[in-house]
Amino acid sequence: MDGTCDTCMHAIWRRTSNGRLHPSGGGRCGVPWLPAPLPKAFYWVGAEPRPAGGYIDRYRNNIKECPCWQPKQS
Repeated sequence: MDGTCDTCMHAIWRRTSNGRLHPSGGGRCGVPWLPAPLPKAFYWVGAEPRPAGGYIDRYRNNIKECPCWQPKQS
């Protein structure tokens, strides 16, 4: 793994109106997240649970060991 989201198949990059990568370098992680099933004795409080965050950046090289990173398909 190269340490960035650049080569991850889940990366959804912000694009310009003509389809090129946006100069801001921003995007989001597109890994589909599903909560773990709960035992019958537990319940969710409030609306559907959602994780926070998901922002990625092509210019930061700080993704060390992302458990969801997968190489892009050629």
